[in-house]
Amino acid sequence: MMRQFTNLQADLLRTFVTVVDLDSFTKTGVALGRTQPAISLQVKRLETIVGVKLLKLKGQQIELTPDGQALLGYAREILQLNDRAVANLQRAKILGTLRVGLPIDYSIDYFQSIIAEFSSANPNVHLEIRCDQSSVLLSSLHADDLDLAIAITDSMPAPYVSAYWSERPVWTCGRDFQVEQGAPVKLVAHPDGCYYRKRMLDGLNAEGRDWNVTFESPGVSALQKAVLANMGVTALTKKTLLPGMRELGLREGFPALSRVHIGLFYKHVKMSDAALKLVEQITQGVSAFRPLAQARAG
Repeated sequence: MMRQFTNLQADLLRTFVTVVDLDSFTKTGVALGRTQPAISLQVKRLETIVGVKLLKLKGQQIELTPDGQALLGYAREILQLNDRAVANLQRAKILGTLRVGLPIDYSIDYFQSIIAEFSSANPNVHLEIRCDQSSVLLSSLHADDLDLAIAITDSMPAPYVSAYWSERPVWTCGRDFQVEQGAPVKLVAHPDGCYYRKRMLDGLNAEGRDWNVTFESPGVSALQKAVLANMGVTALTKKTLLPGMRELGLREGFPALSRVHIGLFYKHVKMSDAALKLVEQITQGVSAFRPLAQARAG
């Protein structure tokens, strides 16, 4: 007996993802050029096809059911592939303005080089690059002030993430820096709210070690310079270690740090051809040095 396949229609998935992203049937109708009742019918049709409830209303809030949460990441991936395929086949002109957020608390130089290559190959795209802390970039993305962002977050999957990877930061200091046993640890850190800072403090507090923040800056380059100047120890990913630094481990009283999660974030309904092309370029570039995970949840 031939197996019966269930086909997920792209327009229904697009409606579902947009309702989740905009948290509104009415706003989704405006974004997709349909009426609010038509949007509701499309969601119900998708629920009928998959045989499960995807969304539920809690007062004025739209919430994902567990099945809806499971479908959301797959839906984003299907729509991304659909739109990339159509753009490539139609040889769409890459035009317009693209607002990109890059994290100053991660390996910003690497992503700048990818974007520089994209800009050179697509001179008709006007790029607006904003560099800031990851938490600020994600807030800007949620407020529609950015089209896409690369950012660190505490856990994955997360809202609007398309693909992500994780890295374990390491304790590091200057080659000649001396760790004083019994004295408070001199920390070089990002401001409060940084995931590296939280991991350092959690690790030291768990070991019962005292600490003082001796140098604070939002930018990773400033932290690197402070470490090389022997102002203290910090946590960096191995990609951001520089010559003249050395790693610290448990033998010197520095426990292993928990991983940080880096993701490529964007709102699917807002994506232009230019944005999709840059997403593809970033995804290919990152996969060359980090295994990417596709987001399977919202």
